[in-house]
Amino acid sequence: MKNHIKVNGKLLQSNKRFSQLKQSQKEWIAIELNTLYHSKMKEKRTTRKLPATHRDKVISSLYEKIQKREIWIPYSEIENYAFSKITKITKSFKKNYPKLSAEIEAEHLKKKE
Repeated sequence: MKNHIKVNGKLLQSNKRFSQLKQSQKEWIAIELNTLYHSKMKEKRTTRKLPATHRDKVISSLYEKIQKREIWIPYSEIENYAFSKITKITKSFKKNYPKLSAEIEAEHLKKKE
């Protein structure tokens, strides 16, 4: 039982991997990461990857939501999963919000001039 800890009377696996979650939990996490990351991109008016501080805030808020749903997984696993999906999420932003992304790109071009 070296890989288990007892929290609130429940026995939890301390070295759980993202792949060991149920499919519904994985899907919920993916959707939630997308919505949080896209909303932060809208807030910061960018179509590119977020800076480290904002990215970490997104990951932290995602982890808080995961804990509220009582899904137990180490923070490092969520962090690794988020890092692996960030490029895909930034590309999907342009597909999901074409008008907004074109508007933001135009703003960036004006700033450079």
